[in-house]
Amino acid sequence: MINLRLIKLCLVCVLVSGCADPNEEAPKSMVYLPHPENQPEFTCVKEADHLPPLDPELETRYQEVRILEKQSSVDGENINNQYQYLAEQGHWKAASRLAYRYIKGIGGPRSYSKAFHWYQHLADRNIPQGYYNLAAMAEKGLGVEQDKVATWAYLHRAAQLGSVHAQHRLGEIYFYPRNDDKTGEFYHRCALSQGHAESARALGRLHLVTGNYPKAMYFTQVAASMGLPTSMVKLDGVFRDGDYGYEKNLAHAAIYENFLNKLEYDSSLTFPELPVLCPLPPHPTMGRYNPETDQNELPE
Repeated sequence: MINLRLIKLCLVCVLVSGCADPNEEAPKSMVYLPHPENQPEFTCVKEADHLPPLDPELETRYQEVRILEKQSSVDGENINNQYQYLAEQGHWKAASRLAYRYIKGIGGPRSYSKAFHWYQHLADRNIPQGYYNLAAMAEKGLGVEQDKVATWAYLHRAAQLGSVHAQHRLGEIYFYPRNDDKTGEFYHRCALSQGHAESARALGRLHLVTGNYPKAMYFTQVAASMGLPTSMVKLDGVFRDGDYGYEKNLAHAAIYENFLNKLEYDSSLTFPELPVLCPLPPHPTMGRYNPETDQNELPE
């Protein structure tokens, strides 16, 4: 007789998570980190400054494995084994990639405990991605007990080490749940200095809400020039319809629309020439934002 209960169990396993490892260990414990108030004061640093150098031979092999990984015919378990070999030799990018594959269940059963192991391996070496991903696991309760206090501490440590994703995430948290615009702007500006387009967009949204339209348009255009479609749409609408007191400028709107169409075919495009092609006009009553002085300036 067919065991219907077993069939249902297998279907649930496939549908929900691609089947976790039946030998998965019990949830791990997070290594204690001090509360952010007791950690060193945050200063804006770049992630690249906290990444150890990579052995050239190991990096060459890592890039070869990355190419193989993109080929659907390649044995996924073999890819994991190659990443693990590189990780054990000290290649931090391979360790990060291996942890990601365990999180997603690629090349073998999903294993949060193994992912935790490799992210902790990175954190033990003060590599920003380790702290950031451990924060994400603690927030969601993946392989560890759900822990908001640890999440908060690990996000701040990752940001201190230059994790652009942690800096952006903290900027969003300080903006909205905590209503601390000053701190949120500081984190977002730091992430933006590392090329995080969503942080530019967030700064544009903030100043739109506060009514500083020149500053809002400046950051919105920065995000658009970095290839963010939503910001390109926003600029198109502002100058097509004359929103927020700006005069209509259909020529500028047409350029924004043209770039938006290009992004639909290739989302990797950026437009560094955008500020030259579409210089932002001064707002009729507020003037134009000057990023060097962080002030709006009325034309003489």
